[in-house]
Amino acid sequence: MTKRTAKLPQKPSKEYLAEVIRSVSISISDNNTQKLLDAFESVVYDKHTKIIKEGDITSYLYFISKGLVRVYYFNNGKELIDWFAEEGSFFGNLYSHILQKPGFDIYEAMEDVTVLRIKYTDLERLFKESHEIESIARKVLEKYYVTYVQRVHHLKGLSSDEKYTAFLKNYASCSNRIPLKYVANYLGISSETLSRIRAK
Repeated sequence: MTKRTAKLPQKPSKEYLAEVIRSVSISISDNNTQKLLDAFESVVYDKHTKIIKEGDITSYLYFISKGLVRVYYFNNGKELIDWFAEEGSFFGNLYSHILQKPGFDIYEAMEDVTVLRIKYTDLERLFKESHEIESIARKVLEKYYVTYVQRVHHLKGLSSDEKYTAFLKNYASCSNRIPLKYVANYLGISSETLSRIRAK
């Protein structure tokens, strides 16, 4: 079985999520913070589980409280890694949800991953109930979207050495947990080139 109800207490994960929410806006009321947290459920995915598969129409927004997720897709049969989601990150293929079309990205657990997830329909219901929640969610999603764009597009035009330096900076908290073959794929360089850079 690749998905199971989390055996770990939910409170630490939800406290983590609450901290992230408050880091975006300290003005959110305790009542609305609790409403938002109550709508999330805790789930654990085993290592190598595809949390979102190619062709899925995404139903959930996820928050990682423990573990790493790699996001990749296939182009002409070649696997290409788009980004890595670490603790404190949100993911959920918003593109697929908005258009209600199958997505092409694959979100795979690189480790045993504990997430909090909320159905997009429940999130939209909360938006209708509270403008404050809608505003906070928008700010959170904007923050993480900007981070994603900066990480991905900043790599364009850089030398191989500069790409690796940027990777270490962008993923400082988890770079040593990402297998080198995935790092090379993400950076668009060969494993041999990466080995030479690391040997310097």
